[in-house]
Amino acid sequence: MQLKNKVALVTGSSSGIGKGIAIGFAKEGAKIIINHYKSEKEAKKVVKTIKEIGSIAIAIDADVSIKEEVNNLVNTGWEKFGKIDILINNAGIVHTAPFLEIKEEIWDRVINVNLKGAFLCGQIVAQRMVKNGIKGKIINISSVNGFQVEKNLAAYDSSKGGLIALTKTMAVELGEYGINVNAIAPGVVSGTNFNKEFFNNKDVVNKVLSKTPVHRLGTVEDCANLAVFLASDKSDFIQGEIIVLDGGLTILQFE
Repeated sequence: MQLKNKVALVTGSSSGIGKGIAIGFAKEGAKIIINHYKSEKEAKKVVKTIKEIGSIAIAIDADVSIKEEVNNLVNTGWEKFGKIDILINNAGIVHTAPFLEIKEEIWDRVINVNLKGAFLCGQIVAQRMVKNGIKGKIINISSVNGFQVEKNLAAYDSSKGGLIALTKTMAVELGEYGINVNAIAPGVVSGTNFNKEFFNNKDVVNKVLSKTPVHRLGTVEDCANLAVFLASDKSDFIQGEIIVLDGGLTILQFE
């Protein structure tokens, strides 16, 4: 088991990519802190699944964009398990609207959850890691939208681009403490709550598949497999990298 005796905090892990990573980590022996926001029922199901695997998990409700709640999240998890070795900044939301129509409160909410949340969780967990001499792993879940934007997703695209810059800055400053910071930039991943209308539109899905060299959509298991590697000792010399996980979608510009 690659993560035996490790403790991982996975934000936004009651569903989608976060859930897949939490379960993948549990299969590798890690104890898991499930973070959710007003999704208690779903979070409890993930905890149950992890316990059935043979590992240990707890679920904590917290809005990652609020410092007080992040402090409580980290403190509760640390008190339960005595440490946090791995942080996955996965919590994120999306709102679709034309640039000319985005309301300020929507912009603020997307940026606050997707970018500020990663900053708050990253800073508070890293402070604990440094204070306790833990050579930890921090993995930020960005998106290919941080490189190539889409219409009607200005706030989301901006948050994911900002997360790429934040990842590199964290890597530069935390490396000296033995903390590895990297990011995963997924492409189109099925089994998520992201833009459900997208997956129901066969024409759009087929267009994506036609541009994807491996001719399939990504899965949460794909994300989990890469996250396990980045969280393990095997990635100790990888720092500040943004690993695109999209089956080749973004390398093909024209057919």
